[in-house]
Amino acid sequence: MDGYRKFLFGVAMLLACLGCGQESSTTTSPSTQAPVGSVFQLHGDTMGVRWNVTTIGLNGDLAKLTVALQDAVGQVDEHMSTYKPDSEISRFGMAPANQDFAVSADTAFVVQEAQRISALTKGAFDATVMPLVDLWGFGPAETSPTAPTKEQIAEALSRCGYSNLAFSEEDPRVMVKTTAGLRLDLSAIAKGYGVDAMCAVLDAANHENYLVEVGGELRVKGVSIDGTPWRIGIDTPRDMTLLGTQLQGAIEVGGIAIATSGDYRNYRELNGKRISHIIDPRTGYPVNHGLASVSILAPTCLEADALATACMVLGPEQAMALIERLDGIEIFLIVREGEEFLERKSAGFPEIETL
Repeated sequence: MDGYRKFLFGVAMLLACLGCGQESSTTTSPSTQAPVGSVFQLHGDTMGVRWNVTTIGLNGDLAKLTVALQDAVGQVDEHMSTYKPDSEISRFGMAPANQDFAVSADTAFVVQEAQRISALTKGAFDATVMPLVDLWGFGPAETSPTAPTKEQIAEALSRCGYSNLAFSEEDPRVMVKTTAGLRLDLSAIAKGYGVDAMCAVLDAANHENYLVEVGGELRVKGVSIDGTPWRIGIDTPRDMTLLGTQLQGAIEVGGIAIATSGDYRNYRELNGKRISHIIDPRTGYPVNHGLASVSILAPTCLEADALATACMVLGPEQAMALIERLDGIEIFLIVREGEEFLERKSAGFPEIETL
């Protein structure tokens, strides 16, 4: 899943910060009863990225748990991928306007949440942005070597707009588009939902201390191996650097989700100009301001994921104003000013430890 692609910075250092203790890593082999205090790391692939789960003091069958985790996140990909032609989202994109289209409960939930966040952000987040994502060359469609014209952007905008998507009053799993050509891109929210779905699997199996990460989106519960909060690195947003190689700092968190959106790892060069992959759904153009990255803390990874993209669209001032109005949500901004990076954060965001 691409388009509104997201990055959580510093993923490379996550497992290094767990502390000491016995470790085991597997994706297939079963495990006997594990002693409390052990660290177990599970891995798999989904949505074109790697998923990683670390759990402390696991009691149970690692192979069975790995399958359940893979099934949970894999179902999200099967239903919501823009790269799979038979996914629900892809088939909805091909459906005609004003025709009922039934989807699974999880797709309906994610789209309804996308609609809620679209209204909350006054369209800075908008899952109907897919025609624009393709137009600018960040989707599965064939990429043009030149920037789109004003006329092409206006035409794509006419096929977007969250107000052109509705749900049936009789059946909350039935969607309908009121504009022909409207297509959905859930890549700025579905990956976060995938993290939440995996957390639900771990909760159902009575896991109390874990870290779940899918392609950079992350959620933690409890504490790390040494009983301290989970320690997460945040990258300095410099072009072409590998995750975890240049860190702005680290934070300690517990019982929270975190997602970061940035402008420096997914971009194109068009007509000699750098073009961000983050498209403003309100204007049809890539964002063009000094905000280099946004990290959001939220109760769910779905919320953190979507709000990080919305804030990248809004820019530093409007992003801070939005988050300060929301209960239980915190924000950390890195603003590019020349060759320097300036930090801003909301009052409740953890202190940034310099490394």
